[in-house]
Amino acid sequence: SPSQDKATSAAGITTAASPAQVDSNIQTEVLDQCAALHSSIMPLNDQWRGPLAKHSDRGTSLPFVFLVGNHSSGKSSFVNYVLGRKVQTAGVAPTDDSFTVIAPGPEDTDQDGPALIGDPDMGFSNLRQFGPTLIHHTQLKVRSGINNGNFMMVDSPGMIDSPVSSGGFSGQTNTTDRGYDFQGVVRWFAERADVVLLFFDPDKPGTTGETLSILLHSLGGMDHKLLIVLNKADQFEKIHDFARAYGSLCWNLSKVIPRKDLPRIYTMCLPVKGGDTAQKEIMQGLADLHQTRDDVVAEVMKAPKRRIDNVITHLNDSVHLLMMHALISEDVRKRYSKVVWDHRTQEVGTAVAGGGLAALSLYAGIPTEFSFGVFCVTVLGAGGLRWHNSIQLTEAEPQLL
Repeated sequence: SPSQDKATSAAGITTAASPAQVDSNIQTEVLDQCAALHSSIMPLNDQWRGPLAKHSDRGTSLPFVFLVGNHSSGKSSFVNYVLGRKVQTAGVAPTDDSFTVIAPGPEDTDQDGPALIGDPDMGFSNLRQFGPTLIHHTQLKVRSGINNGNFMMVDSPGMIDSPVSSGGFSGQTNTTDRGYDFQGVVRWFAERADVVLLFFDPDKPGTTGETLSILLHSLGGMDHKLLIVLNKADQFEKIHDFARAYGSLCWNLSKVIPRKDLPRIYTMCLPVKGGDTAQKEIMQGLADLHQTRDDVVAEVMKAPKRRIDNVITHLNDSVHLLMMHALISEDVRKRYSKVVWDHRTQEVGTAVAGGGLAALSLYAGIPTEFSFGVFCVTVLGAGGLRWHNSIQLTEAEPQLL
């Protein structure tokens, strides 16, 4: 029945009921087994000096949704809408310069960055690598009575070009703007997130260079969990304005997405209390905008289910990456050993041949001076051959590696 197909929260959010929900016991069992399997390959990774990062087998305590985008693109408002209560401060100007982790809990509490990153159970400890500035621009908000009871949401600072960083798609990290590697931090969160939302707004439809640079350098290869959102579409006064903004966004995205076909752009809007849209020409499209918003919310609510898929995919990729590293390492070791043994064979052969010739000369009654000369030549030849082989081996090492 329709009542079974849809579930409406207290905040008015409509989501699919059964497909998006995963039994917590099954989810915990699957995640624990994947974590145990991943931990079992880490000693082999250490033995082979493999490519897997330290503690890569440890994820965050809960699945999470990561939001990134321009300032004033509606990220904080969307967070509040999904949670069903006001948690983030929203405004036209940039209102927050921190990465905010919002987690469900029995009561409302706040923690600063050092407490959050210092808690090994939360799974954000590896953020220490980005330095103390980032640590002090990270915070945790635990809230009760929110709709996301089994996943977290991470809100990021709004992106805006400064005079120092404007116009750059080069990927060069400029730490003078924020004091830390912003692209690297976004990449870190996005790799571990289960859903990534990239927000644009009508005023800046893809014209912020930092946003496009993040899409190119930090979100590359994450198409399977990346949703591009053009928010606040209800602010257009005329359909022509919407067409210009949408076309501008597509044009800018085509510069950083190396594909002929662009990914879907979720065009949506959030409910505005007291909003008067009766005179807007785009009013007939509001129903479609609301439906798209429900689609985005449904994807957000699938974060726990996506966590299972992402963990299994991560385990599969880690195993194949380590296997490839082991095969390449074994091949290099065999080729290196072959070169070394070929050189040793030459050196031993030279020494045996020279020694045999010296012994034969003594046995044949040839003067001792000749035998001694053969012995000296043999020693010098073997030593010179060893020196020559060592130089060749040193030159061959970069090619083998």
